[in-house]
Amino acid sequence: MFCQNCGTLLEEGVKFCPNCGTQVVVPNVVETVTQAAEEPVKPVEETVKAAEEPVYAQPQAPVYAQPQAPVYEAPVVQPKQADSPLSKSILVFGILGIAFACSFYFSFLGIIFSAIAKGKVKKYVAEGYTLSGKAKVGNILATVGLILGIVLTVIAVLALVFGVILGVSNGGSSVGYYY
Repeated sequence: MFCQNCGTLLEEGVKFCPNCGTQVVVPNVVETVTQAAEEPVKPVEETVKAAEEPVYAQPQAPVYAQPQAPVYEAPVVQPKQADSPLSKSILVFGILGIAFACSFYFSFLGIIFSAIAKGKVKKYVAEGYTLSGKAKVGNILATVGLILGIVLTVIAVLALVFGVILGVSNGGSSVGYYY
């Protein structure tokens, strides 16, 4: 007798397979013969025909992989870290820009110096340097100087225009008439 699980040859009277440990079930010979006798017997011609007919599987659509576009990595360009002589120049013009922008009568000079500093920042970055240190501080000062210079210049021009209008309305004199 053989194990129904692993197929190992078993000795008579063994209750468990020594190879896989499965419980050995002894088939009842009388039941097996009775079951076989009850099943209808197929004619030989049907059995031969069934064996001769090929069995086909359902056709399946072929799977085509889409070609993938090649992936190109851009070369990594490391920005220059060393300070350029331009960084000192950017800082100086940024300081001059904010200093003149804070003065009421010379705020237009603050606009000019700040614009020069911003132009130097563009050149500095175009050369491949990163904004750090003196160049970064100069850029910030130039931005603040530019904004402040524009605001104070507009105020100064408006003050000058209103002063002229008031002077003309008072008969050309800034001193009032007292009667």
